[in-house]
Amino acid sequence: MLRPAVLVAAAALFAACGGTPTPPPPTRVEISSHPAEHQPPPRDAHNPFRRADRDPPPPRSEPQLPPAELDQALAAAAAARAAGDNVEVTQALLPCANKIPKSTRCEGELALVLAKSPGHRAESDYYLKHAIADDDPAADADFYGRLAEALRVAPMLPEAAVALQRRIARLPEPTAADWAALAEVLQGVPRREAEAAEALQRAFERDPSQLKYLRDAGELLSQVPGRGAEALVILERYRDSIRTTEPEALPALDRRIAQVRAETGQPAASTAPAQGKSAKPGTPK
Repeated sequence: MLRPAVLVAAAALFAACGGTPTPPPPTRVEISSHPAEHQPPPRDAHNPFRRADRDPPPPRSEPQLPPAELDQALAAAAAARAAGDNVEVTQALLPCANKIPKSTRCEGELALVLAKSPGHRAESDYYLKHAIADDDPAADADFYGRLAEALRVAPMLPEAAVALQRRIARLPEPTAADWAALAEVLQGVPRREAEAAEALQRAFERDPSQLKYLRDAGELLSQVPGRGAEALVILERYRDSIRTTEPEALPALDRRIAQVRAETGQPAASTAPAQGKSAKPGTPK
């Protein structure tokens, strides 16, 4: 093996003799192994080979099960759901799903199961939308409550609000939690603040211990054009309710009330003299 000094000397001798080292051949640029992205042709809606996470079911075409068989399928699905067997629920409902005429309960229950699997996103969204599209008189409050939760997670907030309204309409005595759940969903839908505030007032009527319902209702109404006066009434009622229990919250609340007054053009509230204080000497009675 030649030492570095010998290599340097050989190179100098080669250059002195007028020799030019032959450069190595250029490296060939390989053709890219990543061709231009290919756009797939439009999907055939009737193609049986679908991806449930991307492709919704094909258009409705097959007839619905006879009423007796449909009832049996729904009963079997209910039993499987109670047992926690989602696979059996799916198998029981597939024969009545996406048929003509539509079964709201069949497709709603199927959507609730499919929504638990990310691999069925397109299918679950399809059945959720079709299940909420019609108000089924035979579907109970529990059904619409569970459907509302799946729609909220989807997220399909306007549809979730519809499901909660149908649930409340079916309950003989809606609870504060029912109205509060509706208010929460409505707050996520543009231009529904006034309805959310009304739902919170309904919740407060059923549980007056939850003063946060009163506070949030007033705050929501204060953001609705033309509803500032109503918001002031609610916010002042809330202030009176926490005057002794949460005195530390009063300064910020008073500033907010003053801001709403200014926005609505109402005069500032007059400060009444504290009760129990006698008039100063020389003050006319």
